[in-house]
Amino acid sequence: MRLLFVDRLASQITLLILIAIVCFQTIVLVTFHLLDVEGRRHIVDQTDFVASIVLALDAAPVSDRGNLLSGFSHAVPFASIHLRSERPKAVELEDREFISEIRRVRSDLWPDADIFAAAAPGDDAPGVMAVALRKGGYALISIFQHRKPPRSVWRWLWQPEPGTPFLLTPWALSAILFFICTTVLVLWASNAIIAPLVNLARHAEQFPGEAGGLAPLPERGAHEVRELTRSINRMQERIRSMIAARTRALAAVSHDLKTIITRLNLRMEFVAPGELREKMLRDINLMDAMLRKNLQYLRAESDRSDYSLIDLDSVLQTVTDQFCDIGHEVVYHGGGRQMVMGSMTDLQRIFSNLVENATHHASRIEIAISEATPKNLHVDVIDNGPGMPPEQKAAAFEPFVRGQPGRTIDNHSGFGLGLSIVRSLVERHGGSVELLDAEPHGLIARVTLPRASGPVGSGVFE
Repeated sequence: MRLLFVDRLASQITLLILIAIVCFQTIVLVTFHLLDVEGRRHIVDQTDFVASIVLALDAAPVSDRGNLLSGFSHAVPFASIHLRSERPKAVELEDREFISEIRRVRSDLWPDADIFAAAAPGDDAPGVMAVALRKGGYALISIFQHRKPPRSVWRWLWQPEPGTPFLLTPWALSAILFFICTTVLVLWASNAIIAPLVNLARHAEQFPGEAGGLAPLPERGAHEVRELTRSINRMQERIRSMIAARTRALAAVSHDLKTIITRLNLRMEFVAPGELREKMLRDINLMDAMLRKNLQYLRAESDRSDYSLIDLDSVLQTVTDQFCDIGHEVVYHGGGRQMVMGSMTDLQRIFSNLVENATHHASRIEIAISEATPKNLHVDVIDNGPGMPPEQKAAAFEPFVRGQPGRTIDNHSGFGLGLSIVRSLVERHGGSVELLDAEPHGLIARVTLPRASGPVGSGVFE
């Protein structure tokens, strides 16, 4: 587009409309002139044709008149010409237009030319002119156009020849050609003008750090679209830099605090055993657990260098065994090789956090895997706890939001980061997570992950 000096969006739209109008008018005019044979051949008035035919017949030798009639039948197909030796019967005329034509033809012939309206040879040839030739004989000329009024564009479109199929009528052909031309132009507009806007809107919805939102959007399209794309790319780069700076700052603070906690643990060894020492150790352990969760949350936004093909069934079985070993009732319903692309460590953290969160509120947890669609898998972590009110489900994934907002942090409560870590990790894997109600009571944490290949048992990974 820039090579044509049409770089602005308004100029492209204007050019598109102009091209559509020009193409439509061209199609109509070309089609009309190709199909309307009479309209193309009647370049001069028909009385000039009649006068020219009569003059040619009058000037030619009598023996050559037959050859002239044969030539006229090909050159002037809309005229019927006959020769008679005897004078035809004259008729009275009521058609003023035909009388006027006879007068105009007489004015183009020799002086005192004998021209009159004669009886037609057949009923299908009205409007016959008879002219007495100076070398003998009479020429009877009839123009077929006298059978109906001159054709107009309106009659050409709406009154085709009888027996013509509808799809072959001039109106239908013109509409089909116009539809094809318009469709091509619309497709071009969609790809050249609209597509960059659609890609820009989709890219603008992605937050830096989400799946598929890391690479800048290519700058293409109209000048305004390129400028907007450049601005959004710069904005997302600034957001990405702010996120990285925040992550580094929080990680540094958490690391420094862990160093302080380690020193506190060492100094607690010199405190005499007792109730005060136990409370201080418990507080230090809570602080250590909180910092560990913070570091996990921050690491959830790391790179994807450790992504590989993972057997999700083995990951879920491993998580189940880990919690069963420490005394929790966790049951896994699965089987088969369900392959996903991701990080083994991240996938274990996703389902470990979900099961750990469920153990705080339920006595029995079930993990079930199923095929949602040929391209997606559902993993449900189901507990028999009290569940969660609907208004709290959406907020439960926000950082530092706990299921019971007013409760005090202790060894049996979380820090409000478990579900936030889960959502961040799942979205990095191109999936989603949601909370549903279980029957008759309890909560279902459903994780949807994209499959790495076709259906189970297809043999792709075997």
